[in-house]
Amino acid sequence: MREKMTSLATVLSAFLMSGCCLGPLILIPLGLSGFAGTLAIFSIKYQLFLMIMTLLFLGVSFYLVYGRRCKKKSTVITLWISTVLVLGMFSYTLLANGYF
Repeated sequence: MREKMTSLATVLSAFLMSGCCLGPLILIPLGLSGFAGTLAIFSIKYQLFLMIMTLLFLGVSFYLVYGRRCKKKSTVITLWISTVLVLGMFSYTLLANGYF
């Protein structure tokens, strides 16, 4: 259970980190433009901190799954799905900021 919670925290912190670029694309079509603007301002201000937190959560998740040898199939699948989502959000944010 702890492994799935850290994977969820990883995806949430990655979404907050990429909120400057990805948030408005998702939230504005839903009619949440005020929330999208607030999220964009917050995420730009704390983007480096949120990137570090995301990587820490991802590291803890990998430790809980592979370091403790928790080989439940659903936990491993959840971990790898969250890893792919985090890598996608990282690459989108870095592309939007012009680092690539």
